Amino acid sequence: MSYQVIARKYRPVRFADITAQEHITRTIQNSLRMGRLGHGYIFSGLRGVGKTTAARVFAKAVNCRKMIEDPEYLQQVTEPCGECESCRDFDSGTSLNISEFDAASNNSVDDIRTLRENVRYGPQKGKYRVYIIDEVHMLSIAAFNAFLKTLEEPPPHAIFIFATTELHKIPATIASRCQRFNFKRIPLQDIQKQLSSICQAEGIRVDDDALQLIGRKSQGSMRDAQSILDQVIAFSAENAHEGSITYRGVAELLNYIDDDQMFAVTDAVAERSPAKMLDVAQFVIQNGYDEQDFLEKLIEHLRNILVVQNLSSTRLVERSDAVRERYRQDAAKFTPSSIMQMVEFLLQTQKELKFQFEYQFRFELALLKLIELDSSRSGEPSSLQVPQPQKKKLLTNP
Repeated sequence: MSYQVIARKYRPVRFADITAQEHITRTIQNSLRMGRLGHGYIFSGLRGVGKTTAARVFAKAVNCRKMIEDPEYLQQVTEPCGECESCRDFDSGTSLNISEFDAASNNSVDDIRTLRENVRYGPQKGKYRVYIIDEVHMLSIAAFNAFLKTLEEPPPHAIFIFATTELHKIPATIASRCQRFNFKRIPLQDIQKQLSSICQAEGIRVDDDALQLIGRKSQGSMRDAQSILDQVIAFSAENAHEGSITYRGVAELLNYIDDDQMFAVTDAVAERSPAKMLDVAQFVIQNGYDEQDFLEKLIEHLRNILVVQNLSSTRLVERSDAVRERYRQDAAKFTPSSIMQMVEFLLQTQKELKFQFEYQFRFELALLKLIELDSSRSGEPSSLQVPQPQKKKLLTNP
């Protein structure tokens, strides 16, 4: 049997397994208990946070035979049983009551007309025919208009679930006829906990710092985190620790710039040391790191310092305890106004660096400018050696 990637192998099959979206699963389960099902739903949110998964579990639940025939099970459990004929057909991919469409490749008026023709036919088994349309924002305006009448007056057996990462692209005439559910970005600790459970089930040893780094890299997307974990497992399979996953191994694979380099930048600013700043710039350039990526992480680093300054706490800093303590100590070295000015400068530098040549020089110059910015705020003289223009001598007649 071919290998199944982690993101598919551990895909949730129950509402309870969907991570960090309790506000949505609770609402859907209550609707099932009360028998108050709508005909149109929009699931929107970041990629990989469970939109399509929740739609599939919902579609599976509305036709689950045990939920239909057992009122006590419906009220107390409200989960697809996974054992009835309808659930087994869904799991094997042979259910005729659940249809999935990819609007990215089926976005024409003719595709929607075909869908409208199919909607007229009732379910062969169960109570509903469920249509899951992924990336629905990719439909053309004409396709949306062709679908409008069906969505306004659908047959009683039809349920439409639209999944999208760009809610603002869906016409108001469509959105106003649906119940809208916004999926949240998955918190780092929830991603870390889920990855730890997967590693335990797979019999893989892993450091907590490594899982935290994977979670930060995924930026709130569970699917991205699981895909990265697949890569990391393959990368760590032959290391000296018998396949264990370490922070250093993850950082090497992902070409991740360590927090130490970020602290080296702010240390150079605090010490007014251009030499140390140029050492950081050389480290980035010689090791092949992307300058834009470095600036992005430096902005996040300065954001963490600003958060600690304003809250007098590190609770919103997603790092290990040792790194949090370092943030707490370094926050006293700067004023909030100087940090905000440095962030503003780096944001502008990111935009300009995309369209300019001489990356190395401009990158070095941007880092050195941070020293100048902090010096001007604190009123201390800068240690940067900037050549001063010479005054021209006035010629006078003898």
